[in-house]
Amino acid sequence: MIALGSIALIVSKVRAGSIETKLDRNDTHTRALLNEYLFADIDTDDVNTHRAEFIRRLQPYLVQLENGLEIVNVSRNNPRKRSLKRVMLQLTTEVIGETLVRLTHAFHYFGFVDETNKSLQDDRWWIRAKGSKNAGLMMNESSLPYLEKCLDDQNDDVRTEAAQAMLDIAGVEILGPILMRLKEMTPWMQVRLSRSILAFGENSVPHLVTAMQSKYPKIQGFSVEMLGILGDIKATPTLLEYIDYSVRDVKHKSLIALGRIGDERSIPVIQRFLFSEDEQLRVDAAKAAGNLSTPSMAYDLYWMLVKDTLKVKFAAAEALARSGKLGIKSLTYAVTLDDAEVRMIAMQFLHEAGLPVDTSTIDEDNV
Repeated sequence: MIALGSIALIVSKVRAGSIETKLDRNDTHTRALLNEYLFADIDTDDVNTHRAEFIRRLQPYLVQLENGLEIVNVSRNNPRKRSLKRVMLQLTTEVIGETLVRLTHAFHYFGFVDETNKSLQDDRWWIRAKGSKNAGLMMNESSLPYLEKCLDDQNDDVRTEAAQAMLDIAGVEILGPILMRLKEMTPWMQVRLSRSILAFGENSVPHLVTAMQSKYPKIQGFSVEMLGILGDIKATPTLLEYIDYSVRDVKHKSLIALGRIGDERSIPVIQRFLFSEDEQLRVDAAKAAGNLSTPSMAYDLYWMLVKDTLKVKFAAAEALARSGKLGIKSLTYAVTLDDAEVRMIAMQFLHEAGLPVDTSTIDEDNV
């Protein structure tokens, strides 16, 4: 039985290898013919200005590609047609400009766009997810209404692929509507969308500010977090406006974002949160104060180091180490106190700042 099983496994691998080799050969042939279409010399003015004329001149080359692959009037399951679709999808991330226009038009010509739009309405979630991904690769604007519906899908993968596809097709201008439509975001969706947002850069800011109006805390929190990472001061007024009306998690992310942005207009709000009854919000406010590197909050941070919980003490000491001369002086004085815990924390951050502990020059009246 073991021998028969081994033979069966070998036969299976051989068959799989032969199929893969056949697919590779088909794809190589397909790519060669497709390249003739993509790089055919067409004398025309700017494609975007005279798009209709450009498309008209492409037609003979599309017919030539269709005849060369012998896929006239064949079903979509024909191996050569599947090979064409596969190769075209692989190429979308490799071409730009006029070549991408040619490729996008070919998706329409061969019926792949209609096929994809139909898959977005399929009962099977994995078909909808794959269709969403393909719609994005095809830069298929006609898919946008179907993709928008997929944002409400019960399956996480479908929603993720649909949101990413919409950004790929329509760009940053659709970011706000996407976020306002979503009710939930998985960690993977946040990773995927954050890559696009970072690529859009400061152009994302007004759309993220709009998304802060979402009634769903997950969407608010994601938008706030991305605004902090982008670090654009144009987001400061909205962050300050919403911070008192937000749920705890959004307050937490808002304080971190304000610290990262470093706008002095946020100092009064951050200072107020240093006295919050919520321990974590005090920690967040202390870290934000440290990121601003301002001496104006050094006094409050010093007393947090002396009197607050262990978690807050560490955050306050770290903030003091980044608050200029007054912050360093406060840490140096803390080393002289009777509280062993405070002394150790202060010494740790002075050491990490590369500073010697010298208490001989301290003027206690100015601390």
